[in-house]
Amino acid sequence: MLSIQGLTKTYGNGVQALKGVNLTIPKGMFGLLGPNGAGKSSLMRTIATLQTADSGTIKFDGLDVFKQPQEVRRRLGYLPQDFGVYPRVSAADLLDHMAILKGLDNAKERKEVVDGLLAHTNLYEHKLKAVSGFSGGMRQRFGIAQALLGDPDLLIVDEPTAGLDPEERNRFHNLLVSLGEQKVVILSTHIVDDVSELCPNMAVLAGGEILLQGNPIDLTHQLNGQIWRKEVANQQQALELEQHLPVISKRLFAGNTILHVFADAPPEGFEAVPSNLEDVYFSTLYQQRAAAQA
Repeated sequence: MLSIQGLTKTYGNGVQALKGVNLTIPKGMFGLLGPNGAGKSSLMRTIATLQTADSGTIKFDGLDVFKQPQEVRRRLGYLPQDFGVYPRVSAADLLDHMAILKGLDNAKERKEVVDGLLAHTNLYEHKLKAVSGFSGGMRQRFGIAQALLGDPDLLIVDEPTAGLDPEERNRFHNLLVSLGEQKVVILSTHIVDDVSELCPNMAVLAGGEILLQGNPIDLTHQLNGQIWRKEVANQQQALELEQHLPVISKRLFAGNTILHVFADAPPEGFEAVPSNLEDVYFSTLYQQRAAAQA
């Protein structure tokens, strides 16, 4: 289990990225959902021992992340949002190099580990190709392979499916699910469907604060009877409705604009619609913005 208490972080430019974050994360897939700039990467980097916090604690299975960073790193796998690779270096050679850095000294055992991880991530047939020439999805799978070196108990993946095509995204999802039963796997993303499809537990982070935490299905059910839908033919009508209604989301469908409103009673001309995790996410952000403006 990962326990985070009272975590704060302010950077030298005055940006307060984390504001008293409290989270308890059990084994399994955990979704950290939030918009760009919410503080997700700051939190991930802090958990991964890449930066310190101003105050607060992080403990993983009894280890203090700030006081015992080396012990935590031995049990940690991290796939950052962006990672660089050496040009013209094959997948097998690069993963072997990373395995040496991870402390896998025995050459025979290391080769077995490298080949096994490349096979597990469906990259074995491409192992002699340069990682710099991989597609986005292949690079992300290679990123997971390097994150799994040493069989970590805590795995952090930061925005792993951004930019992937649907086929690669599904392949990556299946890979994450296969890993998630015996490890703490934190999926940090702004893509609601990733959390909806993969995670039995989740939290919403925005403005450096945890706004909501729980089971996605339970959180969705709590919104039933509070989400209302209307389809309008033009953007001007949608803008007029936004002026006086709590519109939490709008999207285009077949040329029309579909509005979702968060309210206890149906506005005129709106119909009830079953809530989903996207409604949970957008209504949470709407309430946060409204509170900030009050």
